Amino acid sequence: MEFTPFMIFIMFVSFLGISYFMGMLVHSAFMYEDKNNMKSDSRKSWILCMIAGTGITGWMFYYGYYMNFVR
Repeated sequence: MEFTPFMIFIMFVSFLGISYFMGMLVHSAFMYEDKNNMKSDSRKSWILCMIAGTGITGWMFYYGYYMNFVR
């Protein structure tokens, strides 16, 4: 078996951690711009930035898997 359950668990925890910090980076960059309809401490902006962080991290994990195992 290529992946053990412990390896999958570590990958999942790493993905969540990196997604969270990537979302915080996006939030800090996004919220200091001039936004007319969104406050910096709003739940909507936080959720949008966390989704963006998850998308960026998902792309990085997928691309890393593709480059290392599929190609």
